[in-house]
Amino acid sequence: MSKPQQAIRSTTFRPDQLFRHILLTVVLYIGTGHIGLSIPYTNPNVSLIWLPTGIAIASLMRFGYVMLPVIFASAVILEIGAGFSFNIAMALAIGSTAGPFLSSWILRKQGFRTDFSRRRDVLGFSVATMLGMCISATGGLLTLSFSGMVGNVLPIWLTWWAGDTIGALLAGPLLLTFSSHSLAKLQHRSKELIGYLLIFCTTNWLIFLSPYSHLNLTFMTGGVMVLAAMRFGISAASVATLAASMVAAWATAIGKGPFADHGQASLLILWAYMATMVMITLIITALQTERMHASLQIEDAYNRINKVASRLPGLVMQYRIRPDKTACIPFASDAILQIFEVSQKEVKNDALPLLKRINSQDVEAGTASLRIAMRHQTAWQSEFRIRRLDGSIRWLYIDGLPEAEPDGAMLWHCFVTDITERKQAEQDLQIAACTFESQEGMFVTDAHWTILRLNLAFTRITGYSASELIGLRPPIHETKQQDKGFFEHIRQSLRDNKFWHGELWSRRKNGEIYPQMITLTAITDKKGDVSNYIGSFTDISRNKGYEAEIRNLAFYDSLTQLPNRRLLMDRLEHLISLSNRNHSHSAILFIDLDNFKTLNDTRGHDAGDLLLIEAASRLQTCVRESDTVARLGGDEFVVVLEELSDDRDEALGHADRIAEKIRHLLSLPYQITDFEHHGSSSIGVCLFQGSDNTVKDLFKRADTAMYEAKTSGRNTVRFFDPAMQAVLVVRMLLESNLRVALTHNQFQLYYQVQVNSDGKLIGAEALLRWIHPDRGFISPADFIPLAEETGLIIPIGNWVLDTACAQIKQWENNPLTAHLTLAVNVSAKQFQRPDFVSTLSNVVHQHQINPTRLKIELTESTILDNVDATTEKMHQLKKLGIAFSMDDFGTGYSSLAYLQRLPLNQLKIDQSFVRDLSHDENDATIVRAIISLGVNLGLNVIAEGVETKAQRAFLIEHNCLAFQGYLFSKPLPLEGFLALLEPVSDEPEYA
Repeated sequence: MSKPQQAIRSTTFRPDQLFRHILLTVVLYIGTGHIGLSIPYTNPNVSLIWLPTGIAIASLMRFGYVMLPVIFASAVILEIGAGFSFNIAMALAIGSTAGPFLSSWILRKQGFRTDFSRRRDVLGFSVATMLGMCISATGGLLTLSFSGMVGNVLPIWLTWWAGDTIGALLAGPLLLTFSSHSLAKLQHRSKELIGYLLIFCTTNWLIFLSPYSHLNLTFMTGGVMVLAAMRFGISAASVATLAASMVAAWATAIGKGPFADHGQASLLILWAYMATMVMITLIITALQTERMHASLQIEDAYNRINKVASRLPGLVMQYRIRPDKTACIPFASDAILQIFEVSQKEVKNDALPLLKRINSQDVEAGTASLRIAMRHQTAWQSEFRIRRLDGSIRWLYIDGLPEAEPDGAMLWHCFVTDITERKQAEQDLQIAACTFESQEGMFVTDAHWTILRLNLAFTRITGYSASELIGLRPPIHETKQQDKGFFEHIRQSLRDNKFWHGELWSRRKNGEIYPQMITLTAITDKKGDVSNYIGSFTDISRNKGYEAEIRNLAFYDSLTQLPNRRLLMDRLEHLISLSNRNHSHSAILFIDLDNFKTLNDTRGHDAGDLLLIEAASRLQTCVRESDTVARLGGDEFVVVLEELSDDRDEALGHADRIAEKIRHLLSLPYQITDFEHHGSSSIGVCLFQGSDNTVKDLFKRADTAMYEAKTSGRNTVRFFDPAMQAVLVVRMLLESNLRVALTHNQFQLYYQVQVNSDGKLIGAEALLRWIHPDRGFISPADFIPLAEETGLIIPIGNWVLDTACAQIKQWENNPLTAHLTLAVNVSAKQFQRPDFVSTLSNVVHQHQINPTRLKIELTESTILDNVDATTEKMHQLKKLGIAFSMDDFGTGYSSLAYLQRLPLNQLKIDQSFVRDLSHDENDATIVRAIISLGVNLGLNVIAEGVETKAQRAFLIEHNCLAFQGYLFSKPLPLEGFLALLEPVSDEPEYA
């Protein structure tokens, strides 16, 4: 058993276990018996220390009475081995067995614990041993006396009894407490054990074997035994006691040590010495165990008290104020962690960390009340706020009783509770009281509508004072709208929902009728029965006057006074539901004024507002009263033509005529203040029938048709065609795929060679290609404009620049491509971004390329859109070594003055001029002019779209010495381009 409180109990063992126990008992009994007989004494038949008695008692206690035959047989064998006859050996064995049996029987009766955990166990073992050894000593003496082997009986009996008793005291505790667990504990303390062994050996050498043994140093043994008992427990202490006793007995037997050469007196002292060592170790270990048990009981009691305290709705603690005015909390229940967010250990010696978090005002008030309580030795009660670790504030209440301590300190036994909810409730009550006296009229009635209380606002609004209405029912004003059924509806709502809110007409004391917005609430008790009614109301007389204005603001445009989007939506929803019943076709016209922004920007917003007002007026003249003209916002208007016809074609014709009328009317001149404005409109028309359409769908279709009118040149009317929507869907899908392509690396760069007049490869132009995993190759003409419009051209352009610079870096490491330049097209949106210069500079520095190998191609529109800003950016990049080429030169509206200012390196002749070079003299003249302009300005000139040798020859003849086109190669992926690294051809190939 592992518990220290273990006691002897009957035990059954398996056959193999029982055999091991028998074998162990026999070996130890006979072995220790031979050791005892080997220590000579005056009478050879009596041993000085007889350890088998201790082994017999321990065996009976640990393994039970089944070991009695084993002990008896071992004793017989041992006595025969000592030279006794069989009969004498049998008689001696009976005494040697009866004595341990009596001792074990006494121990079992008194509830002896084998771990010697109590002092009563030590005393009981000693008494039981001494009593039992009386039997063995008496039996042995009688046997020897009858056999004529002894003379002086009393000394021999005393010696026999003492030797058996000392042997039992030495061997019994060791065998009773020894276990694998105790051995394992000693193994963990091997270093300390070795140190103790050195002390033990040194001490016993000094006492018994050293030249100083005559000094009687036996007192040193007590300290050594105390050390063993304190540090290693009873098992190790028993071993030390046994070893020390054996040393003492051996030394005495050979005539050494303080117990030698003194006859019977020395022998008694030796026995007393052994008994003292045994009792020291046993009593100290018992005291140790009792102390541990007491500590555990105290801790258990503390934990139980703490558990009880933790179940209380608050904190139990002690608060000590020392004479030097410092404070600590020597005890606190577990609730301190929840209430103060500190552990008791943190404030056990110093409460300052906790006190710092208390509100300073509350500290002053609490300290004042604490001084009064200390002066009169009365209870201390105080409320205070504490700041929690998360920053929140909690209200606490402390109630303490004082106890003066001998050292002058004051110990307060306190109970602390969290009263935050109570404080909040008090505040809520205060707020409720203030709320009742608010600007709203309020009254409280009982379950029968008898007024119990009303506020001042009630009197101010109605004119009735509290004394006039308390005890009566509230005054009710009945009209045609507020008849008995109306008030019954209110009562029914209060019964079902315990609440009613609405508009009510009432009468003041002076007879004036006024409207009020009132809320009635039914208050129920725990049973669910109505106990009170609470009414709160406001005078809404002024509000009635504002309703028309509010409705106008909510549903009409403030500038044109036309219905706004909200009212338009409501009417369309209603119209859709009607057309589903009468099968009539209706139409929605989406109207956008052309170039309205230009008027706003040039003439100001006041002029724009006047135009919108005039346009709204003209629209209203084009429709019937049943139709709706609305303004969505800005320059967008919507006209809804209701119930045109059941026949679709007839409805289409009717809608077309009205749309054309509107278009014509809106295109007439506008007289705006001091100038005449000529405008136009783009109109999209969508015909609809039935409720399969939603308002959102109709707006989308009309907007699509209007967008088509815009793209068709403005000032026109377009009807919605499903094909338009299909185009928009395709465009939407393309935009979605374009975003995916950027994140999934579906883009590639193709390279089209640029050669000189000798046919040598001088560089390439990087062209963006999109290889869709499902749709395959998608033309740049399809996705580049969309990317420009959606803004995706920015990240795509950054990817192109990064990929191109990475490619230039690879080419620099190859002698065949180190001299090549790479031209990259940059869109206007990308180039005009404020961070374009820094972005491109970072890419160049990141890839560590030679910037002279990079050439940026810009269109005329990009360059001339903002010449000053463009020129500044080009100069900044030019300083890095980056070259610039003007792409598609001649197709825009170039200014020669600007062209001279720009830091260009190259002009690129557009392929539209090169294509018809051979048979169109105008194109030939333009090409010659561009070449001449470039040469005179010191710029390189390159022609794109060169497809025939005749075109190449014409260009060379007029000093254009760089070319790009299908004559040399179509755009190729990187692998195909690398195949052209060898010289393109000898000169005769292009002759």
